[in-house]
Amino acid sequence: MLDMLDDENDKSYSSNSDQNHSIIVDRPIISQKSFDKVFIPTAYEDRTPSILGRQVRTYVEDKCIPSKRCGKSYIKLFFPFLSWLKIYQLGWLPSDIVSGITIAIMQIPQGMAYALLARLPAIIGLYISFFPPLIYALFGTSRHLSMGAIAVISLMTGNVVERLSVKPILSTIVPNLLDNSTAVMTSNGASDDPSYAITIATTLAFTVGIIHLILCAFHLGFVTSFLSDTFISGYTTGTAILVFTSQVPDIFGLTLKRYTGPFNIVHTYIEIFSKLKYTNVATLIISICAIISLIIVKEYLDPFYKKQIKKIKLFQTIQIPIPIELLVIIVGTLISYYFDLHGRYKVKIVNTIGSGFRTPQIPSLVLIPSLIKDAIIIAVVSFAICISLAKTYAKKFKYIVNSNQELAAYGLCNIIGSFFGSFSSAASLSRTSVYVNTGGQTQLASLVSCAALLVIILKIGPLFESLPKACLASIIVVALKGLFLQVKDIYTIGLVTKLEAVVWIMTFLSTVILDVDYGLIVGIFVSLIVVIFRQFRPRTTVLGQYERSEIYKNVKRFANVYEIPHIKIFRFESPIIYFNADYFRESLLTSVGLDLQTGQQRNIYPKKSNENLHILTHIIIDCASINQLDYSGGKIFLQTIKELNDCQYKIYLCNLRYFNYDVLEKLEMNKICSVTIMATVHDAVHHIQDEITEINDQENKDSNNISSNTKDQIFMTRF
Repeated sequence: MLDMLDDENDKSYSSNSDQNHSIIVDRPIISQKSFDKVFIPTAYEDRTPSILGRQVRTYVEDKCIPSKRCGKSYIKLFFPFLSWLKIYQLGWLPSDIVSGITIAIMQIPQGMAYALLARLPAIIGLYISFFPPLIYALFGTSRHLSMGAIAVISLMTGNVVERLSVKPILSTIVPNLLDNSTAVMTSNGASDDPSYAITIATTLAFTVGIIHLILCAFHLGFVTSFLSDTFISGYTTGTAILVFTSQVPDIFGLTLKRYTGPFNIVHTYIEIFSKLKYTNVATLIISICAIISLIIVKEYLDPFYKKQIKKIKLFQTIQIPIPIELLVIIVGTLISYYFDLHGRYKVKIVNTIGSGFRTPQIPSLVLIPSLIKDAIIIAVVSFAICISLAKTYAKKFKYIVNSNQELAAYGLCNIIGSFFGSFSSAASLSRTSVYVNTGGQTQLASLVSCAALLVIILKIGPLFESLPKACLASIIVVALKGLFLQVKDIYTIGLVTKLEAVVWIMTFLSTVILDVDYGLIVGIFVSLIVVIFRQFRPRTTVLGQYERSEIYKNVKRFANVYEIPHIKIFRFESPIIYFNADYFRESLLTSVGLDLQTGQQRNIYPKKSNENLHILTHIIIDCASINQLDYSGGKIFLQTIKELNDCQYKIYLCNLRYFNYDVLEKLEMNKICSVTIMATVHDAVHHIQDEITEINDQENKDSNNISSNTKDQIFMTRF
């Protein structure tokens, strides 16, 4: 019992001590003069331009120019798979095999579907499901990425193929390409020969790969830092709308013209609604059945199946999804073949798939100048998607991803794949998540997947020639669910910051209305405008003191924080540079009540008569958030202080960074204005209060002397 009472007393004492605990700091007030006396300077000299130039030169010499001592680093660069082979455990082998077979099952329907989205033959989808994963397994540093076709890149590739497949454009770019050809041209002038589309797509992939290698050579992977999460969310959601729109004709069995460029989605939907009366009923029924089957299995049966299978000890750590996409393809192919849906009901089918690999062909180099703009956009977008996904899983499983090596791997995937008929590839979020959930530990799972796909390409591919395109369109539409749900991000982003919400909305709308390439440009431009706007009109704060302590907070935000009589404490929450220096001046002068036009003092306490008793005499500028002063900003900074000096204000600068102090010294601060530099805001407040106290004491002493002299004079006059 006594022990319990002792424990309770100890707890109550600790709680009271926590509540009543205080910090007492005993030190002298530190100004710039005392700082120079107390702190001993070193020989360090801030030569930022010289240091930066030396760093750039060293960076280029060590990393961008090959040398004899780079042999081992190049071996590591081109054979990173050796690193995970060293740590490979035999216990991982069953998981990698299961994961590889599961990924291969997903790659078959997704590859063919995304190939059609890219306006290419379905067999190309099997090629892109084989070559990029195989190459990435050898050269990539992520253990879990699943490379291949994805919706965004497939759509961008399809837009380029559509734009350049038109006869006038083809004949202009490659004059000899159509001279000896008997290819049929469609009504809108597009080539009906898939070899043209394949040539365009493979050359585009080759160019994208070259750009990736250039970025790798100069270590320029940081370019994706300009693509914020908000931008990527808005951009991918917009592309999801375009991907969905591109699949609507195959779902309804319609034949439409090809539209590219700005407002193509508007023209597409106008034609869709005008031709709805020509809907192929059989195709629509196939689409509805496929979509319903996919949704029911993915949303209801698959979660239930995973819960049940976890009861088996073998599958407690491995989650194998129901291969519903493959089942839809198999069932759709069988029904189409046995009921001759193409012959009887004119249902569009995949047609010729063929077997085996294409003969390696060199991409058409003459097309590169026409593809360079699109290649840059695809290279940046694909790298941003891949590296963000790779870093996410690397952080989760505690290993390191080399961004520069990833660039090399992506470049080689596109370059080598382009010789074998592959278009631009990237990492798929859905396949990568399945990769992880099925227990995949290394890229050996990708090699297993490639082995399974090799059998399909060589032997089984032609069996899918009767597959209705509506089945593939349904798979794509259902797979877009995750991208469509990103619309909810706008609410969360809006709660955090309205400007970021503007970036999302503008990127989304420009992508949907103007097309993917313009959407990327507009999104990046708006993102940069938001960054500049935040620096152009940053937050400004007037600080007050909390209960006579050294804590100073925003007086507008906290009710128990008060301004100190005679003192205005101002903080500017941004660097002061050429384009926001005038705003610094305006906000500071406004906060102390000076008219910007006349320079006359205004009453800043019109409704608080008690505040008028405390005349403002001192201004403290908290420079803690000012991490940069350029030439123009420094000049306006000093001119503003000079204006305040002319109005008889005493100025104090606190928390001034040493490099900003050097800038002000070089601008001859002491000659232009009168300013006192203190270490902290609290030092400045104490210094000012001591000064005011001394002045008041001196005034009281003088007044007492005057009153005593007056009394003596009165006494003498009486006598």
